[in-house]
Amino acid sequence: MSEQAIATRHVIRGTIRRRLLVNALVDPDEAARHLPAVLRPHVVDGGTVVGCCLLDIDEIRPGSLPEMFGTRLRAAAHRISVEWNDASGAETVGVYVPMRHTDSTAATLLGGRWFPGVHSRADVHIETTGHQLTWTIQPAEKPTAFGIRVTASISSQPLSPPCGPVGDTCLNAVVGISPDHDGMLEAARMEPDHRHAQLVEIDDLESGFLAGFTTATPAPSYLMREVGVTWTPQRAPRIPRVEALP
Repeated sequence: MSEQAIATRHVIRGTIRRRLLVNALVDPDEAARHLPAVLRPHVVDGGTVVGCCLLDIDEIRPGSLPEMFGTRLRAAAHRISVEWNDASGAETVGVYVPMRHTDSTAATLLGGRWFPGVHSRADVHIETTGHQLTWTIQPAEKPTAFGIRVTASISSQPLSPPCGPVGDTCLNAVVGISPDHDGMLEAARMEPDHRHAQLVEIDDLESGFLAGFTTATPAPSYLMREVGVTWTPQRAPRIPRVEALP
């Protein structure tokens, strides 16, 4: 199947109400131990950006349908910044997503089947109090390994393009690669209408995923709001079967 056929076979659209990117920098050698062999850690400021992308999306739907047929999805994608070479040899920077969690039944049923992105079930709670945002993900399976609770202070500053290597990396990496149901890799491209974001202060963080990296140190984290987004399938690098997560 051609690249164009892959990209147009299924398209997903939605509106991101909130997207919280919680980041840390990890020693690249440690990050590499969490990756399939075909992927390399992407290095900025001497480290690799690792973290969680928390999503609150409305009107998510097949791209051919109007907004009125969309539904809501709240999810978490646990991510490692990576690079790889495509079939032409060109280097691509994206993210490796070993696990996604969601409260959406549709995403758990269709993810990795109708559209790339296997999702596991979780309870998701979002609470806003004044200038603080608290986001809690409680997975139905492996809660210790992938549970997260984060409280972030939101400033009144307007959204703007990210500055600095961490912001550039986590907001401009649009291709996500993850294991499918058969243990191979699949990929999707996420294209937001804009990449403006706010720098946020993380007041409290409990993340089983980040706790699994002994060299992790806090890095700038960001919040996006009210942005249209489109997802399209992409061709993923070919590798041997991905080992199951512990």
